[in-house]
Amino acid sequence: MSIQGEAFRKFVGKPVKDIYGRYIGYIVGLTLDFSGRLYSIGVDRGGRFEEFSQPQISIKDDMIIVTPRWKIEAERFRKEYQLTYSRFKALDELLKNNEIPDYVYEELCREYKESMTKLEDGQKELSLGLSERMEELDRNIRNLEKFLGYLKVQHRTGELSEEAYKIASEYILAEIEKSLREKEDLKRCLESLEPMEEETVKPEAAHLPEAQEEKESEERRPFVVRLQPE
Repeated sequence: MSIQGEAFRKFVGKPVKDIYGRYIGYIVGLTLDFSGRLYSIGVDRGGRFEEFSQPQISIKDDMIIVTPRWKIEAERFRKEYQLTYSRFKALDELLKNNEIPDYVYEELCREYKESMTKLEDGQKELSLGLSERMEELDRNIRNLEKFLGYLKVQHRTGELSEEAYKIASEYILAEIEKSLREKEDLKRCLESLEPMEEETVKPEAAHLPEAQEEKESEERRPFVVRLQPE
């Protein structure tokens, strides 16, 4: 959904949260497209600048909320894959019902295979990015747990007051919980991208030219994805 840029000007200088409830910085500015609609926002993340595109941005309880880029990319991939998969199925059905000639089937089949090859490359890159983010979250959780351990020791020895310990420990535990929620989202996304041998999106090989069929059989295994429900 397009968002008018004027509606966002009041948020400049205000804090921003991600969808997991973490404060990520302050809005320092925004950019508009040629129609005056929001294109992106710039966020100061404690001395580090980051830009978030319009699809990542929403408003909730009068606050800007941003969705991680990996989540947007994963959803885009899922939709593109689902569309290509549906086209393959429709193509096979049309051929079976003699609604299209063989040459049309073969031409469209090659076109959709090119799309699937691009999706396969994108899937590998996406999986790598998700795994790297998972590792980053693991490191963050370990650091938080280690720091909480220091606090517990100092609280036990009387070096840290009850009030100071309560404030610090509640904050750290909340941050750990938020990171764990993102980690669970990442796990579900990675699992949906894992190949399953019993699933395939390739059209019926019997309808492909023999030379083309042998070449594609040697070049790659079927590209498969387990789709999440809408």
